[in-house]
Amino acid sequence: MPAKPAVPAEPAAPAEPAVPVTPPRAASATPNLSPVVVRPAAPGTYRTLRSPVGLGRAAVILLIVVAVTDLAAALAAFNLRRVVTAMSDGGFLAVSQEDADFADMLITATSVAQILALPATVTVFIIWFHRVRSNAGLFAGDRFTRGTGWAIGGWFVPFAGLWIPRGIAAETWRASRTDPYAAGDHERGTLVNVWWGLFVASWLVTRYTDRRYDRAESLHEIVSAADGIVVACLLDIVAAVVAALFVHRLTRMQHTKAMSAVAFPAPAGDDGVRGRAH
Repeated sequence: MPAKPAVPAEPAAPAEPAVPVTPPRAASATPNLSPVVVRPAAPGTYRTLRSPVGLGRAAVILLIVVAVTDLAAALAAFNLRRVVTAMSDGGFLAVSQEDADFADMLITATSVAQILALPATVTVFIIWFHRVRSNAGLFAGDRFTRGTGWAIGGWFVPFAGLWIPRGIAAETWRASRTDPYAAGDHERGTLVNVWWGLFVASWLVTRYTDRRYDRAESLHEIVSAADGIVVACLLDIVAAVVAALFVHRLTRMQHTKAMSAVAFPAPAGDDGVRGRAH
C-alpha cells in the first residue's frame, strides 16, 4: 500500500510567559518568638496601622493645659485661704470687700477653666488610648485579655473603671515593646503604674476635697477645705505631667515599631486579621 503522505504537525501553542514567583521571606527568629512570614497583601487579609502621633501630641498639649488650670486653681485656693484666715484672726473688717470679692471671683473663674479643659482632654485621651490599643493588637494580639472596645468602654464601668483601663494600658505597653514576648524586665512598664496610681489618687482626693468645700460653713472649715483643694490641685498637676509622659513614651514606642517595617502576625484574639506596617 502506498504510504500516507505525512501530515504536518500543528504548531504548538506559544508558551505563556513565566510569572516570577517570589518565595516568602522569613524574618529572623527572636527568642521565644516564631519566625514572621511576610506574605503579599490580599483584600480582607491585612489591616494597616493607624498613626497615634497626632492624637498623642494633642493629648499631651491638653494635659499641659489641665496642669496649667490646676496651678491657677491652687493659687486661687491659696488666696482664698489667706483672705478667710485674715477674717478669722481679725474679723470681717480685717479684709476689704474688694479682696473678698476678688478671692471669690478667682475661685469661680479657675473652676470654670478646669471644667472646660477636662472634657476635651478626656475625649482626646480616650480616642488616643483606643488607637494605641488597636495598633498593639496588630503587634501581638495574643497578649490581650480584653477586646479593643474595652479601651473605650472600660472607662465607663462603675467601680471597675478604676482598674480595667490600667490592665489594658499594661497589655498595650507590653505588646508595643521591641519584643512583645520578652521577659518582664525588658522595657519595664513602671511609667504605666506610676501614671495610674497618680490618676486614681488625684481622682479620689479631688472628689473628697470638693465635697468638703461644698459643705464648709464656718471660717475654719473653709480654710481646711482650701488647704485640701491646694493639695488636690498639686497632686493633679503631677498626675497630668506623668500622664503626658506616658502618652509621649507609648506613642514613640509604637511609631518606632511601625517604622521598622516589620510584618506582624495575625492577632490570635483580635478580630482575626493580620496587620502590616506602612
